Amino acid sequence: MRIFIKNYVVMNKFIICFMAMVFGCLASHAQIIHDLQGKPYMEQSYTEVEGNPFLINGWAEGAIDFVNGKSVAIKVKYDLVKGLLLFQNKSDTTALYFIEPVKAFKFTSSAIEDSNILLPTFNSGYPAIDNQTSSSFYLVIAGGKTQLLKHYRKVIRTDKPYGSATTSKTFVLTDIYYLFANNQISRIKPSQKSILAAMADKSTEIQAYLKNNAVDYKNDAALAKLFSYYNSL
Repeated sequence: MRIFIKNYVVMNKFIICFMAMVFGCLASHAQIIHDLQGKPYMEQSYTEVEGNPFLINGWAEGAIDFVNGKSVAIKVKYDLVKGLLLFQNKSDTTALYFIEPVKAFKFTSSAIEDSNILLPTFNSGYPAIDNQTSSSFYLVIAGGKTQLLKHYRKVIRTDKPYGSATTSKTFVLTDIYYLFANNQISRIKPSQKSILAAMADKSTEIQAYLKNNAVDYKNDAALAKLFSYYNSL
């Protein structure tokens, strides 16, 4: 009888500890969701502008990594005119922008029309350059010691046909490639000449690679393979 009671007590302690661990994990996850706060995004009316200000028009599933180490999966949109990453308020589907600084984000179910990189990932934290700050996001085409990045913007172009009294406005997507290495960032043209110059320290190996692999320098996936090979040397 004593053995039975002792085993019963031990079993109860085990169950209590196990349940505490489970609830602790759930609470930790819930904390991440609960702490996801945002400010209302006042979406400017572009009724007279053809197109939209977003990288992907409409909400897309995304994975967010914050500077403080937290992560969350939520629907997002990226406003390229204002440079703002937005998330969907689950209670009323309105757009909010993040209060906590975002380090990186990834589209987990959508592709970018301008690039053939699968599951595109955007990182921040790079040195300021041109009109970008350390908070600006770049598409990571190739990671590693030498990174190939692409920065997107949308501008509003105004056209007035010759002899017309009216003007038309259109969103225009622009992109610029950057090279990040040795904690420095610089512009780079996606051309054979510019990229080979950036890889001059491994020119023999790169030339051998190019003899066996045709590289389309306007193709992000092909550039990603080339930089992946270079970073492996």
